[in-house]
Amino acid sequence: MNLVEVHFEEADKTVFVEPGTTILAAAEMAGVEIMTGCTRGMCGTDAHRVSTESGDLSSVLEPAEDHEQGTLDRMGVGSDCRLLCSAKVRAGKVSVAGDALTD
Repeated sequence: MNLVEVHFEEADKTVFVEPGTTILAAAEMAGVEIMTGCTRGMCGTDAHRVSTESGDLSSVLEPAEDHEQGTLDRMGVGSDCRLLCSAKVRAGKVSVAGDALTD
């Protein structure tokens, strides 16, 4: 099984995790503090911008489930934003930037 590289830009920390791991779990493994609320993809507290070198997030992340997508739509954030408690890595390398609403 190929591991997925997750890089947290603000903390300058990288961790390698199994596919299917949430980005929030990856942050915990890397020792990166992320402010969270409900951790069920409903509150939006952990919305962050994410990117990949190819620019195609669907190649590195699982699609957002309905509850996550509903929260992202309600928040009005861009397509480069995901909820870290819900976003699951798929393959390759994912970079996590700052908070979706403040950065």
